[in-house]
Parts: sequence; C-alpha cells; structure tokens
Amino acid sequence: MSAITDRLPAGLSRDRAQRMRVFNILLAVLLIVAAVIAYLVVGQSSTSSSNAVRTATVGKGVVLSSVSATGTLQAPQQVTANFTTSGRVVTVDVKEGETVQAGQPLGTIDSTSAQQGVSQAEAGLMSANANLQTTLTGETPQERAQDALSIAQARQSVANAKTALKVAKRSVALDKLSSSSSVSQAQQQLKTDQGQLQVDLAKQTTDSATYANSDAAAAAVTADKAKLASDQSKQQGDQQSQLVWQQQQSSDQSSLSTAKANNDLSGIANYTNAVSYDQSQLNALARILQADGFAITADQNQLSTDQSAQSTLTSDAAAIKSDEQKLAQDHTAVASAKTGVTSTQFKDSQSLQSARQQVSSAQMGLKSAILGIKLKQAPPTPAALAQARSSVLQAQIALANARLALADTTLRAPIDGVVASVNGTPGTETSGGGSSSSSASASSSSSASGTGSGSGTSGFVTLTDVTGMQVVAPFSEIDAAKIRVGQAATVTVDALPNETFAAHVIAVAPTATSSSSVVTYPVTFVLDSSTSGLKPGMTANVDVVVAEVDNVLHVETAAVHGSGRSATVTVLQNGKQVSVPVVAGLTGDSSTAILSGLKNGETVVLPTVSIATSSSTFGSGGTSTTSTTGGATRSRGGGFGGFGGGFGG
Repeated sequence: MSAITDRLPAGLSRDRAQRMRVFNILLAVLLIVAAVIAYLVVGQSSTSSSNAVRTATVGKGVVLSSVSATGTLQAPQQVTANFTTSGRVVTVDVKEGETVQAGQPLGTIDSTSAQQGVSQAEAGLMSANANLQTTLTGETPQERAQDALSIAQARQSVANAKTALKVAKRSVALDKLSSSSSVSQAQQQLKTDQGQLQVDLAKQTTDSATYANSDAAAAAVTADKAKLASDQSKQQGDQQSQLVWQQQQSSDQSSLSTAKANNDLSGIANYTNAVSYDQSQLNALARILQADGFAITADQNQLSTDQSAQSTLTSDAAAIKSDEQKLAQDHTAVASAKTGVTSTQFKDSQSLQSARQQVSSAQMGLKSAILGIKLKQAPPTPAALAQARSSVLQAQIALANARLALADTTLRAPIDGVVASVNGTPGTETSGGGSSSSSASASSSSSASGTGSGSGTSGFVTLTDVTGMQVVAPFSEIDAAKIRVGQAATVTVDALPNETFAAHVIAVAPTATSSSSVVTYPVTFVLDSSTSGLKPGMTANVDVVVAEVDNVLHVETAAVHGSGRSATVTVLQNGKQVSVPVVAGLTGDSSTAILSGLKNGETVVLPTVSIATSSSTFGSGGTSTTSTTGGATRSRGGGFGGFGGGFGG
C-alpha cells in the first residue's frame, strides 16, 4: 500500500481508494517519462543556470488540514491489587508479564490471626445460642429451689401473723392481770414492724441497683422514649436516602443503556462504574437500615426494662410508706400502754386490730409471692426472646465477618489483565489497604507526555488491562484549539513501523501544561482496533484531521497570493500570465480551496524557482508543470497536493 493510501481518512470508500492507487501508478509512470525527456532536453544545454516557469492545474477534490504530535501508549485501566489488611506474605502466586483471569489467586498472607478470629466468633455464636436456649426453657433448678424457699417464708409469715393474733387475744384477757404486759406486747409489735421496715428498705436497696429512685427511673424512661424517637427518625432518613440512591441507579442504568446503544465506550465505562458505585451505596444503606432496625428493637427493650424498674421502685416506696405508718401506730400503742392502765380496753382493741392486719398482710404477701413465682416461671416474653435472638444474629454476623477476613488473606485478581509488577516476596510484610484502579484518560489533564495512569507501585500486584489501548499526546495551543472530541485520527507506533491504526479523540485536557515556556494541551485518543504487539509506554505518532472540504476546486497553496476575498492567482492564458482575483477557502496542508474565480482544468503559475545546473548537462528554457487536478492534501508523510493524487470529484 502506498504512503498516500495509508493516510486516507477512514471515511473514504474502498473504491475511491482503489482509483487513487491506480492513478498514483499512472502518475508515477508519467513522472518517470517526463524526467527522462527533461534529462534529454536539458542535458544538451551548456547554460550554468536556468529559470523555469512552474505551473499547476486547477483540480477538484478534497482539501484536508491536519495536526500531529507524539505521545505514549497507555492502558485504559490499571488496577493496584492489595490485601485489605496488613500481614506477612506467605506465597506469591504470579510473576510479571503473566496473564491472569479475574478471581485467580495472586498471593496469600499469614492467616493465623484471621483463623483465631473465626474460632472466637464461633465460640461467641455458641454462647449466644446457649443463652437463647436458657431463655426458652425458663428457670434453672437452683432458681426453682429459691422460689420454693420464698413461698415457705411467706407461709411462715402468715403463720406468725396468726400466732400474733392469738397472742393479742390472750393479751386482752391478761390485761386485766397486768397492764405491763400490754406495754411489753406493744413494744414487741413495734420491733416486729421495724423489722418489716428494714426488710422493705433492704428490698428497696436491691431494687434501686439500677436507678436510685422512681424519679431517676422515670427520667430514664423519658430518655428511652427520646432515643427511640431519634432512632426511628434516623431510620426514616436512611430509607429516604435509599430511595434517592435507587433513583440515581435507575438514571445511571438508563444512561448506560444509551451509551451502549451509541457505542460510546467512554460513557459505557463511566456509567458502568456509576451503576456499580450506586449499588455499593445501596448495599451500605441496606446494612445501615438493618442496624437501624436492631437499634430500634434495643431501644424498645430498654424502654420496657426501665418502665418495669419504675413500677417496682414506686411499689417499694408505697410499701415503705405503709411500714412507716405502721410504726407510727405502734409508737402510739406503746405510748397508750404507758399512759394509762385505765385505757386497757381501748388498747386491747387496737392490739387485736393490729394483729388481724398483720395476718391479712402476711396472707397478701403469700399470694404476692405465689403470683410472682408464677410470673417468673411463665414462658419468656417477646422482648426477652427478641433480645436473645438479636444476640444470636449479632454473633452470626461477627462469624461471617471473621470468615470474610480469613478469605481476604488470599488476594485474588479483581480483573482480567497482565501482571505489570509484583511488589512482595514470601516473608516480607505488606501494609494492606485494599485495591484501587485508575484510567488512562484521567491522566491526560496532568501529564503532557502521558506515562500511564495508576503507575504507582505501592500495591502488592499491579494489573494492566491491555484491551482498548489509548494514546495521550501533547498538542500546541494553536493545534489543540482545532481538536474536538470524536475527530478521526491515525496512529503509528515506532515499535511497529509497518502498521497504521485508526483512532478518535475521546478527551481534550481543559488545562495546559508548560515546559521550557512551551504550552501544550494533552489530548487522549482511543485506538479503534489493537494488536498483541502494542504495549503501554510505546512511543506513538498521532495525526488528526481537523478540517476537510469535499468536491471543491483547489490549487497548490504556493499559487495563491493573499487570503479570502482578497486573494489572487496568476493564470496562464495563451502563453501570458494574468492575475485573476479569487475567493480562497480552506488552506490545507499543501493545497488551498478556491470558492470562486477559477475553473476546473485552468493552468495557474507557481512561484519561480531558480535551479543550479551543470554546464555540461542542462540547457536553458523549459517549464515545470505540476498537476493538482482533484485530490486530497495532507501534511506530514506523503502529502497529496504535490502530486495531485487525483480521485476527482
């Protein structure tokens, strides 16, 4: 393939390229013949130098303008794979240059600590299951023995109260014999009631282990309600965030579908990452909402516990108040016994009444003890079951996390790719930190030469995705202003001199870089096809077509004087040179479009060139004519305008 056809734009049809190739062959033959004739004619002249009138023919075809630069091949994605936690490297399973598949082991670190974590989590789960079983089965034999003892004590209290009543009745009969016995009986009663007060005070002390009094318990209940309301409000907020992320994911998925329909590789990559990121946010919110549910359940359990404590403390205060009232009555009874023997009948009546009250109180205490034990031995409440089951669930989560940490001691390839570097050896320590990735197009805004994205070597293994290679090249500020995303380009690689690759612009850096006072803008290209020989870091030469006009009259740029509507061209008419005003259009790499003023096939005069010759081989006179009939003009590497490259319009 000729140098001209190699550089044709991707949009030219195959038959036009074929006609171009045939014309170039014919043109080459004509040039050889013309060179031979010129040699024979000029060789007969003995003149030392001659001035040739150079001409060109007005042609019709394509005028192209292009810019070029040299950059570096880069991989579209580079992943730094690393362990999630630090540890001592045990094995390294890959080497540089090796091709790996996603999920393939890359290496392992010491798993001793992670295995211990799994064992501890398993033990915790066993303990939580045992606690749940205890909650389901109820009291232990020891607790049931304690309950039986409490009932026996309550029965003994009833018996004691009845005995006291009998004593009171005997005292009435004996009061006639001894008033002092009444005083003694009243004092004994006082001691009994004081003992009851001490019992009730001791019970209040036991019940106030959590809260000092009912007011403190009431404050705790108020705080519990506030915390429950706060957690419920947080749950609503997290649910709203989940809805927002679901809508965002739906939008990104729609954009991804549009990008796929348009074959927008950059959009596909961006929106694929966006959809993945949306999903990670939804997964995190799901875990947060689950934690919110656990927190609300815990708040409700705490509220129930504190309300029960408040009720118990209120009951204790009432019992103590009742005991204090009894003591006041006992003091009154003692005082009455001491104040007069004459009030014996009244005093005895009070004693009998007090004794009967003691019997009633003891009987009520027995009933209360029996009822309390029935409540304790009843099936577990939903709150207790929920608490026990919550502990089991938390233990299961801890075990799952421990097993995940154990699995993470083996590092696996996150993508298909080639191992670019390995930075660990068995026995060394790795810092962990997890894996990260970067793309080549992101680096074009920070590096004019483009050294490849994600070039850091802090990870355990660096993987490079070599599909869809990219080129980052710096363009001057004048050339960069002409480049737009989507423009076609051709790429040649120094390492593969016989191959040319089609490409297109995917990014133009919005900010410039400056080196030695030279301002450039990095531009990123993606190759439309690739071969196995392409590797990141290779030097690449890029040509970008920045302007094109088709089916237009054009002449060599050297024949045009001025520009636009002020341009003129010297036309050869009947052997005479005539200056003709024209309207000049696009100035290409070697030809200029003529919008009006000339006709196809006219002959225009090029600037005169003096040619030094040997007196023995060249003669005077003669003309040099270059045809520009139809054709496309390009700059570097086989410009078309000089030969006319006719593939006419």
